[in-house]
Amino acid sequence: MLIYRLLENKLDQYGTHFTTDNILDTPRGMSVVNIKDTLYAATYKASKVCSALNGVFNLGPDKKYYQPKELNKKLRQISG
Repeated sequence: MLIYRLLENKLDQYGTHFTTDNILDTPRGMSVVNIKDTLYAATYKASKVCSALNGVFNLGPDKKYYQPKELNKKLRQISG
């Protein structure tokens, strides 16, 4: 819970406010599906939380299509 509170605070510093519930609900609804060997499509719509997270962490969660190498790079970025 501490991590989510810290994330909520970080988003507040960015100039946006989302509750911990908003922050938790967003990734739960995010997924991608493989539509070709070299292309994945997002099955979610961009949201205000996605845009704010992109602004803070530059992860690009608001794109419609991803290549596998992009997704792998994002996973490495998140896991540090």
